[in-house]
Amino acid sequence: MQQGLTQGGSVMSQTILIVDDDAELRMLYRLILEREGYTVAEAANGMDALRYLNSQTPDLIIMDVLMPLLGGEGVMRKLQQSPALDNVRIIVLTAYPRFRDSALFLRADQFLVKPVTPQQIVAAVRATLAGQPYPDE
Repeated sequence: MQQGLTQGGSVMSQTILIVDDDAELRMLYRLILEREGYTVAEAANGMDALRYLNSQTPDLIIMDVLMPLLGGEGVMRKLQQSPALDNVRIIVLTAYPRFRDSALFLRADQFLVKPVTPQQIVAAVRATLAGQPYPDE
């Protein structure tokens, strides 16, 4: 694995890629989601996420917007150019509500504003993977 990417095992076949430059938040999200049975991979920024996506196709990406090297909006633009990744669902999880419109325009399935509770993350993941809307705050 390349630096900035890690992969964990799981009994569930659904894989979630967490893309956030905050290592502590990635670890927290990983623990929450692995406890729910998901396979979790991590990327520290958008460039690491794109490297991961060159060889892997997760079911869901949970992604911050503002990150070094390449932010979430840049990753979503790249995803739009890759038909092989059309079915990958995206949850944008950021501290900045002002990015809601652009994230939804760039085909994010859900938009959550930090801080979020573990229950909110799990509910958003389940709803998104099931193709259902997650209720707005």
